Amino acid sequence: MRSDNVIKSSFWKIFNNMLSILLGFGSRTIFIHFLSADYLGINGLFTNVLSLLSLAELGFSTAVTFNLYKPLIQKDEKKIAGIMNLYKWVYRVVAVFIAIAGLCVVPFLGYICKDSQFELNYLRITYLLFLGKTVSTYFFSYNSTLITADQKEYKILPITSASTIVCNVFKILTLVVTRNFLVYLATDILVGILFNAMTAYYVKKEYPLLRDKDAKLDKDERKKIFSDVGNLFLGKLSTTILTSTDNIIISSFVNVVSVGLMSNYTTLIGYVQTFINAPLYSAQASIGNAVAAEPKEYVYKILKRLTMMTFFVASFSATALLCLSNDFIAIIWDNLILPMPVVVILMVNSFLQMIKQPLWITLNTCGLFKKDKYISLAGALCNLIVSLVLVQFWDISGVIWGTIISQLLQMILKARLLFKDYFQESCVKYLLLICGCFAGLGIEMGVTYFLCSLVPGWHLYLVFVVKAIICTVVPTAMIVLIFRKTDAFDYTLSLIKHKLLKK
Repeated sequence: MRSDNVIKSSFWKIFNNMLSILLGFGSRTIFIHFLSADYLGINGLFTNVLSLLSLAELGFSTAVTFNLYKPLIQKDEKKIAGIMNLYKWVYRVVAVFIAIAGLCVVPFLGYICKDSQFELNYLRITYLLFLGKTVSTYFFSYNSTLITADQKEYKILPITSASTIVCNVFKILTLVVTRNFLVYLATDILVGILFNAMTAYYVKKEYPLLRDKDAKLDKDERKKIFSDVGNLFLGKLSTTILTSTDNIIISSFVNVVSVGLMSNYTTLIGYVQTFINAPLYSAQASIGNAVAAEPKEYVYKILKRLTMMTFFVASFSATALLCLSNDFIAIIWDNLILPMPVVVILMVNSFLQMIKQPLWITLNTCGLFKKDKYISLAGALCNLIVSLVLVQFWDISGVIWGTIISQLLQMILKARLLFKDYFQESCVKYLLLICGCFAGLGIEMGVTYFLCSLVPGWHLYLVFVVKAIICTVVPTAMIVLIFRKTDAFDYTLSLIKHKLLKK
């Protein structure tokens, strides 16, 4: 049953992600065509600023999801309703806090946006629209947590797909007709609110227990959830610093245009990561159920399988992006490219972000929040300090190296925590597995990039097609030849066959 729900959610998410990528790609292409790189820069910058403010959420959604697994298995509707009522109340408080904190940032926008071509009043209006979009999501998003924890997220993904289509179509039309960034943002906000409300309505219809407004948790249960939130906060802080401060540091110490240039690559990387993260996050509830009901040996087996399955896709993706991203951006997005050395470390960082996910997810589902918070704090401080130091010498590259070093430190410490406290064995074998994954990545990247460099300088489009064929055939062949006899490879094939052959 768990596998069936994971497969359903995974394939629905893959479909939705393909749709998001195609429409998002079209929207971004038109965005670049009608607006300048400075608009890309403030778009990425303000998104990251609001991500930092969203720290007010404190990791509450993760704590709630973890505490929903057991009552869902036991069908304890009163407790589920009590958890969700608490969740709703907290998110409304968070929305108000983010609105107030966001307004406090307005006086400092002139310092954050270095060398921007826009007037300060324009930046303020733009930022307030971003703030409004962020605040509005907290009045609806808590509902989907229940259906996700219940492994039935596939039921609301059609609404997500419809939202993706309508939102991107309207944004594209807005740009073509008005060529106005502010109208573009307002359209995004209005359509987002509409479909978030539709999702909330469907979830409440699917779970009548949510109508029980009087259900409450007892004092000990509330205390446990808030204790988990406190322990999760530093993990939330670390993740946010890793993903949301790079653009702020680059904007403050380099310039806003550099943020726009890097956003082309992070957008492509983000498209790829949505494919990889979709099945992983669909599997999260399944891992949570396994932790609650299965022996530890089975959970370890799932972790190793997920890690290798992630490696297959992540190494292929990082290699293809390394060899093709500059050509792609030059063709589609007006030659707004970065130097190849910067692209190399960007792709190594993207691989690290993907390959760490099975470990991160398993650690969360095992409930080791209290001890994990210190690791997260160390990672956050490491990222900030190293990035701020290295940006002085290497500009964008220094910021990315700060992120890479921080993630490696956290991966070692988190693996040690999980294996010592949950599996009660050494983490050396798992870390050696990760080292093997990096070695495999290096070989794939080296061989594929070398072969792509041999392609003659024909027409730009033809060169891209030939390189794309190389990037498809070579990494795939290497993965099949090297890993075809492994358990993870067999398991991946069995999942695919199960879905394709299922009537």
